[in-house]
This record gives sequence, structure tokens and C-alpha cells, in this order.
Amino acid sequence: MAETNNNNKEKLEIVKDHTAMIHLLMLLSATLICYYNSLDCGFVFDDVSAIKENKDLRLGTPLPNLFSNDFWGTPMHKEQSHKSYRPLCVLTFRWNYAVGELDPWGYHLVNVLLHALVCILYYRVCLMFLSRTAGFVAALLFTVHPIHTEAVTGIVGRAELLSSIFFLSAFLSYAKCTRRHKETDWRYLISTVILVAVAMLCKEQGITVVAVCIVYEVFCVQKV
Repeated sequence: MAETNNNNKEKLEIVKDHTAMIHLLMLLSATLICYYNSLDCGFVFDDVSAIKENKDLRLGTPLPNLFSNDFWGTPMHKEQSHKSYRPLCVLTFRWNYAVGELDPWGYHLVNVLLHALVCILYYRVCLMFLSRTAGFVAALLFTVHPIHTEAVTGIVGRAELLSSIFFLSAFLSYAKCTRRHKETDWRYLISTVILVAVAMLCKEQGITVVAVCIVYEVFCVQKV
């Protein structure tokens, strides 16, 4: 009897894994269908200042300059600096430049793939609170929602995409940290702190995940 129950559990896990894989492939497909036409776009608006005119992308520029200049390549200490400190996002632009220089196709491709990763992480967050079907529907609506158009099709929107990836990763890490009510899993807590810092270095708003973790702790973990 026990062996039968174990076999049933194994089959159920296989079905769940298969369903999850189908959901992930559907989210990826939805992302590509919505944004494949952005691959043929060029540099527009802020893309020109942040990429075409930004010397920090050039391989001849010392790498440490990324951490002393703002998003547009202006030294942070200068009065005309925008004060947008996003060195890790600029670093990914530099990698793009190293591969294809100023060919916008590669920049747009990376943005589309990053959006797909954001949607997959959002799906994982949804599964914390919803059933598998409801979580997938929520993630699918998130994937195709037009509010993301500017962040995905505008190359400078990569700051939002990268920050979102580490924002959601930090929250998932914190959720794992709190699984045991009587003791703290310090590995996940430390990784949460690191992910929050990385999210901030992609875009300043990454710090807001701390507030989300506090709300989760108070209302979901402690159930105040």
C-alpha cells in the first residue's frame, strides 16, 4: 500500500513538472510573439545618449569608470550629471558593444530575453499565492500587458528589466529564508541582501523590494 502511494506521488510530481515546463514555454512564446518586431528597431530617444554617445561602452574606456559615472557616462561629481547610478546596466550595454558594437539588433534581443526571464520569475512568485493554473494566467497577463512596451522595446528600459529580475529574485530568496519559523536560514538571508544591492545597481528603485519583504514577513509569515 505504501509503495502504491509513493508511486502515485512520483507520478503527480512528474505531471506537475511537465505542466510547469509547458507553462514556461508558453510564457517564452508569448514574449517572443509580442516583441519579435522590436528586433528591427533602431536607437530612439534616450538610447542615443545612453548608448551611441556614451563613451563608457567603448572598450578603450577603463572599466572602473562605469562605477564613477552616471547612466549617461557623465562623472557623478559634476553638476550636469543626471545622478542616475546604474553601473551594472551600463556594463551589459558594454558587453553588447563588445559583441556587435552599435548594431541595435543585439541590444533589443537581450531586452526581449530579459523580459522573458522577468515573466518566469513573476510566475514563480505567483505560485507562492495562487494555484498553478491561476498563477500561470496571472503570469501570462503580466507577460503580454502593454505597460511593459517601453521597458522592453526601448533599450534604456533594460535598467527596469534587470532591476526587476533581481527584485523578484531577492523576494523569492527571502521567502525561502522564512520557510522555517523557528530559525533563520542565513544563506538565503545573505543572498537576499546581495540581490537587493544588485537590483539597486541596475536601477535605484530596486531598494523597494525591502518594503515588499517586510510586508510579506508581517502579514504572510508572522500573520499579524
